[in-house]
Amino acid sequence: MTEQDVDISAAITLYLAHYPGTNEQEFIARYPDESVKQEVRAVLLETNKVRIEWGNKTMIEIGNEVEQVMRARHPELTKAALKDLSNYFTYLVR
Repeated sequence: MTEQDVDISAAITLYLAHYPGTNEQEFIARYPDESVKQEVRAVLLETNKVRIEWGNKTMIEIGNEVEQVMRARHPELTKAALKDLSNYFTYLVR
């Protein structure tokens, strides 16, 4: 499987399937190529660096903002992958 064959949205969703628990074995079984994991981690790192104006926003509003930012940066990502990324972000900052 080449990087071009990989659906990054599906890879993100699978990687985060049991977050904050691990889904390592299932992920590796589906994507044995280490470059896929690196690509997913790059997107996660980018998500972590989204700058949010906190103010009096709820976690839902913050998650929605992260989703919008990542949608603008990665229009190829599915709604499910974007939702997983926003949940990942809000879990880390709560």
